[in-house]
Amino acid sequence: MNNDTVMKTHSFLAKYFVLLLMLILLLPTVSYAGWTWTQQTDAGNRDWGGIASSDNGTKLAAVDYDGSGSGGYIYTSTNSGDNWTPQTLAGSRFWAAIASSSDGTKLVAADGSPGYLYTSSNSGAIWTERTSSGSRSWYAIASSSDGTKLAATDYSPGYIYTSTNSGDHWTEQTNSNIRGWNGIASSSDGTKLAAVDSGTDGTGGFIYTSTNSGVDWTERTVADNRTWTSIASSSDGTKLAAVVGGINNGYIYTSTNSGSTWTEQTSSGSRFWGGIASSSDGTKLAAIDYGGFIYTSTDSGATWTEQTSAGSRDWYSIASSSDGLKLVAVPFGGYIFTGVYSASISYITYYFPYLSTNSSNPSYCIASNRSSQDLTVKFTVGAADNATPSGTTNTFANYLASKKMYIIKFSQNTISLSSSNNETIIMSDTNKASIYGGFLKFTSTSVYTSGTEASCKSVLLECYQGTLNPKRLMTGHVCDNGN
Repeated sequence: MNNDTVMKTHSFLAKYFVLLLMLILLLPTVSYAGWTWTQQTDAGNRDWGGIASSDNGTKLAAVDYDGSGSGGYIYTSTNSGDNWTPQTLAGSRFWAAIASSSDGTKLVAADGSPGYLYTSSNSGAIWTERTSSGSRSWYAIASSSDGTKLAATDYSPGYIYTSTNSGDHWTEQTNSNIRGWNGIASSSDGTKLAAVDSGTDGTGGFIYTSTNSGVDWTERTVADNRTWTSIASSSDGTKLAAVVGGINNGYIYTSTNSGSTWTEQTSSGSRFWGGIASSSDGTKLAAIDYGGFIYTSTDSGATWTEQTSAGSRDWYSIASSSDGLKLVAVPFGGYIFTGVYSASISYITYYFPYLSTNSSNPSYCIASNRSSQDLTVKFTVGAADNATPSGTTNTFANYLASKKMYIIKFSQNTISLSSSNNETIIMSDTNKASIYGGFLKFTSTSVYTSGTEASCKSVLLECYQGTLNPKRLMTGHVCDNGN
């Protein structure tokens, strides 16, 4: 090898490493959607027994069980949990559960000491003791959207009880049979109910569903015998989610056909699940691990995210707004926590250290968008060997549509997007370059709210170089979707 060849080789390598360094320095900050959790100290540190939320998440109601004393009060908020009012007219009791109508005006609370059920029609200011329900070991309660149809469970063990007139009168549903009822959920019209039995002796039970407001019940043995602790329902009653707790822990289970079949969601992990809440469409779920963290899902329970910023606590109950973007959770011993989901645009960026303008060395990237979001496609030259790029962003008019695969081609001074309408852009920053590097950015066309969010795991690239077949597999490109 002569000196001239050696010098050219050294020059090429030097330019290549300069390009690599420039690209590393050009990495942008990426914003991402997420939850913001707030510890609401105004209501105090208490042994909370339950929590309920209005449809829009502004009106909240919490009950203090006060396991170490002589009972506590009901607390209400009209500003999403920033301030709380103790509703002393309901009395100091061992409050075990509470439910709310969609507008937050009608409330029903359960005294589990044993005791009675109590209702309010003015957001908790005044309460009525419902003696017709009987004095029982109430454990869970559910309400229709308008607050007229109610369902409550007796854990002693006992029956399920229902009301069709906002709690004035109650009916013992003997077809539910005597069981250790641990949780109950209702569709918005109150016709579809789902309840979980943890077993009368702690050995476990089954899930039961009703399609006539609790008159008749169907045992769902396909979900198996488990120590069920809580259940949640979509507004139409088709999507259900139930959790398993107890000393042996368990998984989260979901159904998309009103309880006929169930799926074990192992990605949630085996934990001491204490409660679960659902958005009205059933796509957004939130579950609490007693002695652990809060977990959220945006794909009906298929995948889960651990919400560590709310802390590891003895979480006891959780409630959700109808859109699933506001949560409120309470621990048994601690403060109330509220969570707000800040939806934002999703960004995914792939960095390319080496591309060529040589006609015999084009690059082909197969872009697979498995997310639920449509994405704009942009490319910026970040570094070049014979010029200083201006940083011009080349933006395609066509989107990388959700659930679609397109080919992105880098050839000489152009970049093209092969979709339903082929599109080619001439890049001015590569006019004098023989090699260059840059970054390919995908940006969601709208904020992420449900489904699968666009990320490096859901927007994938497989790239090749050359004109001969088989083409060379490209390496070195990196994906970034930071927080």
